[in-house]
Amino acid sequence: MAELESLAELYRRPGFMVKRLHQVATAIFLEECGRYNMTPSQYQALCALQEHPGIDQSELGKLIGQDRSTVSLVVQLLLERGQIRRLVNASDKRRTNLSLSESGVQTLREVASAARHAQDRLLAPLAEEQRAGFLALLHMLLDAHGARIEPGTVITGPVSAKGPRALMRRAPQATPRPSSSRPASKRPARNGADDLK
Repeated sequence: MAELESLAELYRRPGFMVKRLHQVATAIFLEECGRYNMTPSQYQALCALQEHPGIDQSELGKLIGQDRSTVSLVVQLLLERGQIRRLVNASDKRRTNLSLSESGVQTLREVASAARHAQDRLLAPLAEEQRAGFLALLHMLLDAHGARIEPGTVITGPVSAKGPRALMRRAPQATPRPSSSRPASKRPARNGADDLK
């Protein structure tokens, strides 16, 4: 039987450290961009729409790595603030396309330097050459797990079932234990909207 994992070992797990680093990054972003009433998800949505105007909500979610419920909340907030517009798709009336409003463009310009400063603060403990290496390692891990988002693929067509769409669409499934007599525990509900408020 395997030894039980200690809390110290848990803290050294890559997933735990990445989660904690994401929490730190979000907190720094909110400190830097708080005066603009902007969260990381909202900023990412504005950036994506600036680069890819006319995409639909589903494509927006895939571009910024957010699930349907989270991107729906983000879009609703940005619509209420008048920072984006929703237009009915001319070729398919059931679909709507999103684009930045003039207010959204202005907001993006105002927030950009604060967002960059947040990133600089996050990476400040690393020397310049360490930053490049750290980011390269993150890219390598995302590539190795088929989780790197390729905007061209999201916009133009389907990707492999093991690619970013599949990873963003559903949570990993637990492997069933063949000899367990205990009932499977319920997984916690995924909110995904932690940085929206």
